[in-house]
Amino acid sequence: MEETKVKEKKVKKHRGLKALAIIAAIILVIAVATEIVINVMTKPVDDAEAVSSMRAVGGLRVSDTVEYKAESAEGLDKNFVIKFMQFIWNCVGISDENAHKDQITPDDITKIKDIAYIDDSNPYHMLDVLYPESTASDAKLPVIIDIHGGGWMYSTKDLNENYCLALADRGFVVFNLSYRLVPDVTVNEQIQDVACALKWISENIQNYPCDPENILLTGDSAGGQLAVYEAVLLQSPELRDTFEVVDGNLDITALMLTSPVPYMKNGGPINIYTKLLWGKNYKEKATYDYMDLDEIVDYAQQIPPTYLITSSGDILAHGQSVKAYELLNSKGVICEIADYGKVNGKKLAHVFSVLDPYDEAGTTAIDAGIEFYRERIENK
Repeated sequence: MEETKVKEKKVKKHRGLKALAIIAAIILVIAVATEIVINVMTKPVDDAEAVSSMRAVGGLRVSDTVEYKAESAEGLDKNFVIKFMQFIWNCVGISDENAHKDQITPDDITKIKDIAYIDDSNPYHMLDVLYPESTASDAKLPVIIDIHGGGWMYSTKDLNENYCLALADRGFVVFNLSYRLVPDVTVNEQIQDVACALKWISENIQNYPCDPENILLTGDSAGGQLAVYEAVLLQSPELRDTFEVVDGNLDITALMLTSPVPYMKNGGPINIYTKLLWGKNYKEKATYDYMDLDEIVDYAQQIPPTYLITSSGDILAHGQSVKAYELLNSKGVICEIADYGKVNGKKLAHVFSVLDPYDEAGTTAIDAGIEFYRERIENK
């Protein structure tokens, strides 16, 4: 009897080890398959083979004529988190492209596309200008400058074209700009790119039907972070030296930040990702002490009046948007936050008003933000 029990224990142990081996083999196969898929979908392609600019992902373009990679970002493209996010953003790009095709946009907007704000043939150093076709030649329309989101790694100005068409349709001249992407560069180079775009706008604004005295700077998600940083840098020669940016030489009337992510170091779990975007040795850089909004806000003489948009379904940036509002409010900045709940029983997603500016929720949010801007113009 005792010998039988010993045999049974050995059989059970053997079966257990066999089951563990099978599970381990399955995990290994899944891991290998996942790595193969990620490597295939994150294989860099030549500029001539790029599918579309909306589906652009940082690190996935190569060229014989354009230098994409900055020395400060060296090694970032080998980081597994970055590789995985390249894969994710690639998938997001396909989804966004399909969603944009279904949106009915105004067709009476003048679009001047692909203007180089830095003359280096880099497709990320371009902007578009949009305004109503009916605009008189001597008109002076208020200005909106838009900075697209995309986790600092994804897409170009084309991602926000439908959104910018909606803004222009409300009676504005809209500048819609691109910037280089991580892991070709770090966030610091993106801040430098946007500053160059602002400088170009300041030097060329008279060539368009613009009122240079009234400018709204807006951005969503990563673009929201870049927008509020530029607003501070425009007022601080000291920080411009630290970030090595040019003076954009613009006076910003107001900010509109849609689901901004301006806390890249001490802003919650997302910082596992966002810290990397400043470079492998980000702790050793001069910008390390300025990666969060509360670390730079006091360098501005006065943050422009600010309107923030977020939603209860904004799992990526709701907390950061509220935190930014509370900080700005504590500093005496004129600011409002539109924190949307459910619409028709559904929570609104991250940057919902930018993703679909033509549905009911998107239209409502944009109209409220534009009203805030118009009030700032009237009260100047």
